Amino acid sequence: MKKKMMNRRDLLKGSVAVLGSVALSGIYSTKAEAIPLSAVRGKWDFNTDVLVLGAGGAGLVAAISARQAGADVTVLEAGPVVGGTTAVSGGMVQFAGTDAQKSMGIMNDTPDAHYNYYIQAGEGVANSDLLRVMADSGPGNLEWLKNQGLIFEKVITDTIIPTMDPALLVPRIHMLKGDSAKAPIGSGKHHIKKMYRNAKKLGIKFMLETAAKALVQDPVKGIVGVQAQCEKGTVYGVAKKAVIIASGGYDHNREMAKAFSPQQLWALETGRCYAAPTNTGDGIRMAMAVGADLADMGGVIGLVNHGIGIGPLMPDQVVVPGVFINKYGQRFVNESGHYAYVMRAVFSQEDHIAWTIFDEKVRKMGGEALGGDLTNFSDDISKELAEGVFKKSDTLKGMAEIIGVNAEQFEMTMAKYNKDMAEGKDSLFKKKIGLQMIDAPPFYAIQVKEVSLGTCGGIKINKHAQVLDVNAGPVPGLYAAGMTAGGFTGPYYPGSGSALTANVTFGRIAGTQAAGLPSREV
Repeated sequence: MKKKMMNRRDLLKGSVAVLGSVALSGIYSTKAEAIPLSAVRGKWDFNTDVLVLGAGGAGLVAAISARQAGADVTVLEAGPVVGGTTAVSGGMVQFAGTDAQKSMGIMNDTPDAHYNYYIQAGEGVANSDLLRVMADSGPGNLEWLKNQGLIFEKVITDTIIPTMDPALLVPRIHMLKGDSAKAPIGSGKHHIKKMYRNAKKLGIKFMLETAAKALVQDPVKGIVGVQAQCEKGTVYGVAKKAVIIASGGYDHNREMAKAFSPQQLWALETGRCYAAPTNTGDGIRMAMAVGADLADMGGVIGLVNHGIGIGPLMPDQVVVPGVFINKYGQRFVNESGHYAYVMRAVFSQEDHIAWTIFDEKVRKMGGEALGGDLTNFSDDISKELAEGVFKKSDTLKGMAEIIGVNAEQFEMTMAKYNKDMAEGKDSLFKKKIGLQMIDAPPFYAIQVKEVSLGTCGGIKINKHAQVLDVNAGPVPGLYAAGMTAGGFTGPYYPGSGSALTANVTFGRIAGTQAAGLPSREV
């Protein structure tokens, strides 16, 4: 009954261990202030044409693009390794109208359709100019990645967004080809390895364990450099052309989450966050200190903490039947919908409480199936039952008492659900997969909690990746790319591969634009 699962859990092994070992002292900014150029003259420790802050996916793309355009490039990275959150991602990208799609017989997908997909997912919040650029540049960006040695062959469809026109949901998530028969599918770690190797070959300089702390600003020339902290203390670097901020979101900054993203705060306090621990919002705060505006704040790349009832995140992942209920014993979402959409719905429930219900038939599928994409459960879940992770009851009424939900409503919900399942349909939320009655005692429950891969939203940019101030004017000499920037996601993460798509799109634009600027005497 089980299929072999290709999951993100395996991709996270190693990378999380390395990132999790980073000593965080000195990484969190307590204050973000712009430093006037007049206070720094004569203190410069290094100079470059283009200075990139952050060596994750967007930072590497920006650095390579700037170097390809003829600029000298230096990259500062707060951690001891490159990669950021891209290194623990699935390494996928979303593009439309590509040769990879056509090779699979997908002949009619276009950047226009991709743009409309993002517009609908953005629910009127996302910036249409940025989405237009992301969609239109897709085929060219895929070719650029191919020239970096990254090959995308397999194309898959994302899980559904119930509010979206179904015609817009077609296979456009491009999966990275691995290096061998043993590793046929690549990952974010694979992506970073290739890009870093290329950057080093191009002569790009990397300064690891060097955390940018403040931007150096001239009233006429704009952003001309940066103050950073490293092992030897405070250092200052000149950027003769521009600074590009690509230092990730505010994923591990509780104060910023409290201010901008209650859902991310919930993840930090009750769930898990797999984003790079160096992603503490320093780049966003530094930009704010020089007058930058913000966009799209509040969304989360939210995943479910188990594999029960949800749509498969990776090819060939087994579908595990299950149903989500809130504290009143009611269903509230299509459980198999797009993971970030589902987690927004979970967070929106009163007290953020939701439970996943399943039965003995599902339990017999085994711990690997129940764990799904991210979590290792024991095969008979006896360990998790003993620890209280799973709850167990011989009756639905008994389960209601254990998990504290309205018993009468819960029994009505399950009766309605099982009647639908017997008829092969979900009349309430139109779920299409995992259509199986939950009627074989004992019954089981697990509380739904957030597994976050980071925040959405950040520094406001235009389609040229220029940082915009609160009056919508560009901040001279300052660009942003990747998840440090905001405006291209909307109220929740719009689909697998979108972050890397933004990395490549705005990383390339930022690097090329910055390299094309005239040098400034500082």
